[in-house]
Formats: sequence, C-alpha cells, structure tokens
Amino acid sequence: MKTVEYKSLGYALPFEAPSSVEEFNTNAWKGATTGEGNPCLDEAINNIIYRGSLAEWRDLFLHGREEDKEKNLPAIKGVEETTGIERNTKPALNAKGEKRVKDGEVVTVYDESQEKYFDRVLSTLVKNGKFASEDLARASFEPFAKQCAAEVKFDASERERSATGPRRLANKYKLTAARIIAANTIDRANKDYLSKIGKTFEPTGDNTKTYTGTYEIIDKVTQKSTGKTAQVEVSDKDAETLGWYLKEYQDWVASQQLLAIAE
Repeated sequence: MKTVEYKSLGYALPFEAPSSVEEFNTNAWKGATTGEGNPCLDEAINNIIYRGSLAEWRDLFLHGREEDKEKNLPAIKGVEETTGIERNTKPALNAKGEKRVKDGEVVTVYDESQEKYFDRVLSTLVKNGKFASEDLARASFEPFAKQCAAEVKFDASERERSATGPRRLANKYKLTAARIIAANTIDRANKDYLSKIGKTFEPTGDNTKTYTGTYEIIDKVTQKSTGKTAQVEVSDKDAETLGWYLKEYQDWVASQQLLAIAE
C-alpha cells in the first residue's frame, strides 16, 4: 500500500491506496471465495461512467446541444426544448449577495436539480393530458434516452465534468428577435434568413413572461444614432426562440465566409 493525498474542505488529506493493479485486485478479492476478473478495471470503468459519462448524458438528454461541425456532432433537441417545459433558473449572486452581470445581462443558474426538473416534466405532461400516467410519460422518453447515451464517448483522460449552467443567449440576438416580432416582419426573416438554415419561426404569443428590450434609433439616411431610444415588449419565449435561430443563422453566415476564404 502507499499513501495518496487528496484535498477536501481546504485540507490536504493522506489516504491509504493500492500501489499496483495486482494489489488493488487482491484487496478487492479479500473475503471472496475465488479471485476472478479484473476488479481494478471494473472499478475504473464505473468511476468514469458515474463521474463523467452519466453527467454528460443527463445534460444532453435534458438540454440537448447545438450542432458542432468541427467535431461532426449534429444538433440534438433535449427534453426542455421538445416539451417546451423550461427548467427553473435564478440569478447568480456574487460574494456580496448581488446579482452577477456579464455583457450587460444577468447571469443565471439552475434553481432545481436535474432529477427534480425531469420529475416535474413528467407530472406536467400528465397534468396536460399528454399521458395517462408518469410511468407512461417516462417510458416515452426511453428511446431518446438511449440515443443520447450512444452519443456519449468513453474518455478516461477527461477530468471530472463540472455542472453546466443554462444556455445563455447574447442580448443582441434576443433584442433583434424582439424587434422583428414587434415590427411584424417575421415572414421576411423566415424567407430571407432562416430558410438558409432550414428553419421557420412561428410565434406562440405566450405572454406568461415578457421580454422588454431597449435599442438606439438610427437615422435611416445617415445611418448614425439619433441619440434617442425606443423599447419593444414581446413574448419572452418567442424572443428567445427566434434569437437562437438568428444566432444559428449568423454562425452559418460566418462559416460560409470562412469557406469562401479557403477556396
């Protein structure tokens, strides 16, 4: 055996540990009638799965991911997007108890655990008449759950994955989306821009929560600021959805420009 040091609660703590695979297996077989298999490998696999793979799966299953062309990863719509039931969030606070702000936007963190959120999704689906019971609702997600698990690659080199926060949309996209909705130019946005990425935006009109955005008024002739501002107030859900589409379109434009340079 050897002594290894791990830190917790600010202390450097010495713990006893095996000094070789053989010593680990002998220790694992202690008290067993036979010494078979490779407990060291089994434990290592379990550690990676529980510490990393399951954490990555839960995030992918619940919140999906954006397309990553560089890594050849397709976009995946998670439970949150497919059901339209958002996970509760709250403002992140600094050491002084003040709301954290980044790029002019309040930083948010999740306000309910992944398990509690998914349980709420299931109960909400039953309440809304989508399923007769929570067991049936849970079973309906099983194929998708297994699909997400197949997307998670085993990586023993990966350090422990930290919990991810809510996806944050830059305010410039959300504000632009709100202005499009308020100006009723959605059809033009769909035709001239979103069609390029195979998307179509349809407003829900869900005003349970509204988004208010302030923007500078630009002179149409001089293209300079008039020094005045205006406000728009639209459905927060619609502004968020269209905002993500606009970001996706902008990313697509940027990728096309890079391809043009390469050619």
